[in-house]
Amino acid sequence: MRLFSQLNLFFILLFGAIPMSAQVFSWREPESSTCYKIDFTLNRLYESNVQGQWQEKGEVKYLNVKLGDLYSSSNAINPMKLKGRKGTFLVMECSGQVYYFDLATRTISREDLTFYRGANCQAVQFARKDTLYSLGGYGFWQSTNVMTQFNFVSKEWTHILASGEIPKAIHKKRAIYLPGIDRFIVLGSHRINQTESADITESDYSIYDYQFSTKKFVKLGQVHEPLLRQLLEGESSNFILAMGRYIVFSPFQGVPGYNHDLLYIIDVKDSFKAYLWTNPARFQIRKFIEERGIIYNVFSKGETLFLPQALETYPVGGFKIVEIPIKTMLAESKPLGAIMERSLIDTMQDFALIGLGVLILFFVLRFLISLKRRKKKNQLRMILGPNEKQFLDFLRLNYRQGYVSGHQIVAFFGKHKSSPESQRQFRAKLIEGLNKSLGVIFPGEQVLDIQADDKDQRMLTYRLTDSIYQALKKL
Repeated sequence: MRLFSQLNLFFILLFGAIPMSAQVFSWREPESSTCYKIDFTLNRLYESNVQGQWQEKGEVKYLNVKLGDLYSSSNAINPMKLKGRKGTFLVMECSGQVYYFDLATRTISREDLTFYRGANCQAVQFARKDTLYSLGGYGFWQSTNVMTQFNFVSKEWTHILASGEIPKAIHKKRAIYLPGIDRFIVLGSHRINQTESADITESDYSIYDYQFSTKKFVKLGQVHEPLLRQLLEGESSNFILAMGRYIVFSPFQGVPGYNHDLLYIIDVKDSFKAYLWTNPARFQIRKFIEERGIIYNVFSKGETLFLPQALETYPVGGFKIVEIPIKTMLAESKPLGAIMERSLIDTMQDFALIGLGVLILFFVLRFLISLKRRKKKNQLRMILGPNEKQFLDFLRLNYRQGYVSGHQIVAFFGKHKSSPESQRQFRAKLIEGLNKSLGVIFPGEQVLDIQADDKDQRMLTYRLTDSIYQALKKL
């Protein structure tokens, strides 16, 4: 029993002395083939060589670095260069921590006073002119579109109050800053709020362009190119890179018809025309990224792409970097057209749908007008008395001949042999009844056009107004 207790204590002390997870920073210098790694447990700096191996460079000095704040993830460390500073800024996602590494003195210093937030994992982080940016990300179970920039005076991330049509979510594998043309482009977004749903709650296939001068997002259009739309529907890309005026990204999922790695290229300045680089030499693009760490990550410089390759030959461990200019890639690519341009079939379908909609609307309106006319026709039949109906028919028959006199009206009804007073009362009652009846069906309309007789100014002539005649004609 005593021996067992001693062995148990020995193993506890042995494994307790070995750190379970080493704290390591590893990154590639911006636009460079050289990578660096800091092992905080061993307090050592390592540099990659041309064979793709780590070489120790000596001890690292710390300045305001709290080891308890660190965590290991090469994918969450974004290296950046600023003009006038020889060293490299290392910005950590999920925390907003900012470090500055000076290679000459092998010193890493903490530059921020940020308290851990955890809301900007997978944020798009980059340097522009003399400013560090962190846009969007994911945290607290939801995607975000929060935009911040680092303030070197307060040593905090400050909010950017953007305007325009802001995307609902910004993610590092769907958005990119192109320093060659100074533009920030968002290629669609997936909004996620796992408090509401475990799935994607909103998919957006729009292209957004952020204007730094006005702090405004402009929505350029929708993605209609079929392959890109299919890729945006799935998982995020493996990586997305800027090459001058071009956006290059590696699809996460396979593309039908290709059993090897390929790249999707977008020319931002040429109407966002797309190209599919089919990789005729069969270079490995995705395989080594997760397997072998930061040294094997794809990177770009200007308009050239660099593909670190592990040589699968004897002796094992061979390494080389393949350099491919964008001109070569475009010459070997399959053109796909402008990503925001609708195909001819889609356009024809839209016209067909519009035409069908117009036709349906026409028949619906015609049906409604017909119902309205039928309703008024029935009202006429119900409201008009026998005399008013005959009087209306008489006025309609004589509309084109002109005005009718009171004598003609009286004669039409056979009242010409009655006394003048009786004729006047009959005529007045007939006109009043017609005005009231048609006034109910056509409210606000003047029914009769009454004028003095040209031959005898003491007598009046009558005619339907043009508006009433035309309205009755349509019934």
